[in-house]
Amino acid sequence: MPEPVELIVCDMDGTFLRGDKSITEENRAAIKRARERGIRFSVCTGRIQTMTEFYLKDLSLDTPVITANGALIWDPVRKETLWDLPMEEEEVLAILGFAKEQGLDYCALTMEMSYFCENNVRRQRFEQYNQIAAAHGFPPMGLSLFDEEFACLKGKRVYKILIYEVKEGQGQLAREFLDTLPKTGYTSSEDRLLDIAHRFVNKGSGLVELAKLLGIPLDRVCAMGDYENDIPMLQAAGYSVAMGNGCEEIKRVADFITRSNEESGVAWAMEHFLKIS
Repeated sequence: MPEPVELIVCDMDGTFLRGDKSITEENRAAIKRARERGIRFSVCTGRIQTMTEFYLKDLSLDTPVITANGALIWDPVRKETLWDLPMEEEEVLAILGFAKEQGLDYCALTMEMSYFCENNVRRQRFEQYNQIAAAHGFPPMGLSLFDEEFACLKGKRVYKILIYEVKEGQGQLAREFLDTLPKTGYTSSEDRLLDIAHRFVNKGSGLVELAKLLGIPLDRVCAMGDYENDIPMLQAAGYSVAMGNGCEEIKRVADFITRSNEESGVAWAMEHFLKIS
């Protein structure tokens, strides 16, 4: 490795979190060792910032983190936004109107509140986080239903919309509509799920902004991830790691393939690829 790594940026779900959303002791110890050696550790996640608070505190992270797939960089120490790029309100309302008309499963994420359609399939993921947070004395993130005309979002900074394919063909229908919007883009963080944000937002652009804020060259950054939405981040970083449980697309672009998230793959990569032991 010609350049020493100064920053490790890691996806959360499917990467350093196990399927039950816990952190292995091996991963926890490896992150601590890296920080003791002066290497910064951050996360780059599809989650909205409020859905990361417990984990940031649990790991005592003080480096700014990238949330909402690159739409927002958050300082966990000063509790403030350092950089963001929300969606265009007109296109947010167009997407939600289309989703409602077509009977899709959808939600929208803001810093203040996450909003859901009736009988939303994915709301249980957010409720699971609230249960984990509450068990450790952390406040829950705000969850609410949309009102009839989406007036709840007026003037709000929406960072991300999720559309989940409950019935075959809904994903393609949504993609065809999204392709008509000039200021909106999308990716996927898991099977049957569309992660929708501003067209210029992705984890790679978020990583570039974070490195710029920290004054760290990209060739001294290592990125780790498991799914399609992580690919731009791995391509932007000087060193890249795909999880053993990752999709084939991300494994093709990575410098190194580690063990799975259930097998402390982050810690294994830090020891065997980055030589942090």
